[in-house]
Amino acid sequence: MKKTYISFLFVTIITIFLSRSYLCQDGQSFLFSNKKSNLRGQSARIWLEGKFTDWDSLSTLYSDTIGDQIYGVLDFGELKIANDERFLFLYIEIGEELNIQNDNQISLFLDTDNNENTGIQINGIGADVKWDFGDRQGLFFISSNSYTIYHEHIGIVTAPTVSSNIFEIAIDRTSTPFGYNLFPESSFKIVFHDAGPGQDMLPNSEETISYDFDETPLPPITKISLQRAPDTDFRVLTYNVLNNSIFEPSLYDTYDRILSAINPDIIGFQEIYYYTAQEVQALVESMLPSGPEEQWYCSLIYNDDVYAVSRFPILESYEINRSGAFLIDLSSQDNCQLLFIVAHLSSGNQNIERQLEIDELMAFIREAKEPGGVLELVENTPILISGDLNLVGYAQQLETLITGEIVNPQFGPSFSPDWDGSDFWDLTPRQTELLMYYTWFSESSSYSPGRLDFMIYSDYVLYSENSFVLFTPEMEADTLAAYGLFPDDVTNASDHLPVVSDFKILDTSSAMENSIQDNINYVINYPNPFKLTTTIYFSVTQSAVSGSDGFPFVNLEIYNIKGQKVRTFDLFPNRGLGTREVIWNGTDENNQPVGSGIYLYKLVVNNKTKAIKKMILLR
Repeated sequence: MKKTYISFLFVTIITIFLSRSYLCQDGQSFLFSNKKSNLRGQSARIWLEGKFTDWDSLSTLYSDTIGDQIYGVLDFGELKIANDERFLFLYIEIGEELNIQNDNQISLFLDTDNNENTGIQINGIGADVKWDFGDRQGLFFISSNSYTIYHEHIGIVTAPTVSSNIFEIAIDRTSTPFGYNLFPESSFKIVFHDAGPGQDMLPNSEETISYDFDETPLPPITKISLQRAPDTDFRVLTYNVLNNSIFEPSLYDTYDRILSAINPDIIGFQEIYYYTAQEVQALVESMLPSGPEEQWYCSLIYNDDVYAVSRFPILESYEINRSGAFLIDLSSQDNCQLLFIVAHLSSGNQNIERQLEIDELMAFIREAKEPGGVLELVENTPILISGDLNLVGYAQQLETLITGEIVNPQFGPSFSPDWDGSDFWDLTPRQTELLMYYTWFSESSSYSPGRLDFMIYSDYVLYSENSFVLFTPEMEADTLAAYGLFPDDVTNASDHLPVVSDFKILDTSSAMENSIQDNINYVINYPNPFKLTTTIYFSVTQSAVSGSDGFPFVNLEIYNIKGQKVRTFDLFPNRGLGTREVIWNGTDENNQPVGSGIYLYKLVVNNKTKAIKKMILLR
């Protein structure tokens, strides 16, 4: 009897061991027990624009096994987690390019009370929150009850809005769904699971990720002023006004406050139907009265919903599929013209239609830059694409708008859209008091906030001195009062938010060609892209003189993609004329290395911007 019991015990131990062991590549087995990864928090400011450069300096908190999915290419990779005083931020690689708010079965599980016996049991945790990205809803567990939640219950925002194989996610950790704290503890556990054919899990089975919130104070968020930038040539507003709501008498005061606070020079409206250009012009005039010897001009594309309203004369208009191109005379301001395109592209899952519309739009620009078309632009005419582009599908559509890569052959060859043979620039403005970039917000929709409204332009000849998305619910009371705004103004007016930019026409445009040749012969950096150092070359001529010693005042300023000044080179002590050069080693004012990404360098001569160029740092 004793021998039988010992044999049974031995077999049981061996069975348990074998069930927990795996073969290494060299054929030897190792014991794979429950692994817990207790991860310290990372306090950080994350810019939720879907470009990820601000994650470069943060640690990877978990790397999921590559190729461990059962089927398909959806395969979790790196997970990074960070937080600030309000938001939890997640960075997740998923292997497959898809739209995170559609057509997937990815779920996020959060054990926020650190009790594996509450909520949904999955991979060793008890999840109190389950969020199904593809269904745009989830479950919140309180005691033994579960409640359906939508994006507004937990303040979830994902980026980018277009398809990607990497996403960043923000969740408002101060949320109180149904009166309960979303995060009652100072830490939580997390699981990602693909319920589709691949069945991938992050972390791997038998492993646990626990994250501790880091409450280290962070520098305050820099507010973006609604004030017009001092060096601005014109201010542009693009605004989808939701099915004629700007003409609703009950919303007149709301729109009046919004337009008065912004005070634009050029407006691109979308979703105005059946009103004449004269009626739209009169409405804007009533809200933004013209001064002496001024007036508003308005033009529309018939059978469509796009209107251009301008303090400058509108010379011509051209119909494009779901877009309008308007040639605006800026001669009173800058002695040049502006090609202003207002677009309202097909919405939702109409990816084929939207790509066709974008290809046709870009083909129009290509032909306008060449002789013999319906419109022949003067060389270096600024070009600005604006509007509700509805980019909620394939990332290729945004790629086409930026790079000129045309997909459908009936619209001719691809081309480099900017005048210097480079890409257009995607402005990506943020909200004035929040590090968010979404331009569409609706609590009544299952879709969480997204970036649908754009300004894409020829940055060889245009520079944005200041830009912002106006989101009044997140603005402080004193700022609202200073501009005569109410907290709910933009959400009462429309589900789209006003997108604004102050533009400066650079001296590289044809209108400034003579003066720039007198002052700056060229501005270029080499190598570009670069890894360690790059040299910025430029030439200053005698006609640029300003100082008492007969030499110009010259500064070189370097900015990151978010418009933050990184480094200034004050060239006053050595202001000689002729060819000059500055070597930049990729460090900031404190000689600390900056991260990989796109940087802008701005040459300022006698306190005037003369050139702005792009360079790419690769770490």
